[in-house]
Amino acid sequence: MYSARITRHSPTAFVLLIDHSGSMEEKMMYGNVLTTKAEVVAIVTNLLIGELINRCRKDDGIVDYFDIAAIGYSGEEARLLLGKSGYFIKPSALVLSDCRRRLLTQERVHPDGEVYQSPVEVKYWIEPKAEGNTPMRSALDMALNMLGRWCRRPENELSYPPTVFNITDGEATDGDYDILCQLASDIKGLGTQDGKTLLININISSTSSNKSLVFPGSRDELPGCRYTNLLYDMSSEMPAEYNDSILDLKRGSSPPYRGMSLNTSAGRLISMMNIGSRSINKLL
Repeated sequence: MYSARITRHSPTAFVLLIDHSGSMEEKMMYGNVLTTKAEVVAIVTNLLIGELINRCRKDDGIVDYFDIAAIGYSGEEARLLLGKSGYFIKPSALVLSDCRRRLLTQERVHPDGEVYQSPVEVKYWIEPKAEGNTPMRSALDMALNMLGRWCRRPENELSYPPTVFNITDGEATDGDYDILCQLASDIKGLGTQDGKTLLININISSTSSNKSLVFPGSRDELPGCRYTNLLYDMSSEMPAEYNDSILDLKRGSSPPYRGMSLNTSAGRLISMMNIGSRSINKLL
């Protein structure tokens, strides 16, 4: 399981669910710069998309190893953020997109916890946004529908299973605990012959007063509030194939690990998304 090689004929899928609610206007640190949570999430998601595209570059051009989708949710609805037709977009189409670019400092975390920074030009396929409510249920429902179609396609039957990142800073305003957990369970129930869809929930925080938690090994690591329990129950149990990568990021607990984080800094967010997208090492 979780061992299928990714080819141009057997791609895998990535879905980004991005909280664009009003609270994303709150400030947090990215490197040495104070900026909004919306801007930080835009930076790291665009970095991930850029990395996916770079992995597709070959001597003869772009090879479409991935189907990529992004869903933003705010106000009363969820909406597609990439592409004009269909749910997924190919890297070969993304690379041709006319987007603004920014020269930024990329923040990464060494296995020993040390943060280092390097300059990088970021193409903004996804723009920062912060307004209104948090309709997470709508975003999960859209992801369920699109992934259901993707997993039912005969050409995806043997593919590496999809990965979903849900990046948020607050509670949903359009669904309760039971509804959200059921939708998450339905998403995690989809898959291919190689395994089930991985749902990774990432909470970001504008403060450093609360302890950062990544890939918890049990409920005992949680602070015990309703919201953290919800994220834990919504998140996938990470396959054993991910354990070594997770252990490079954290110490002090044993697998199996849940694909979630709390009070995540920008550096930790990038590290989590790198681990969650480790399937990109399986390209042919």
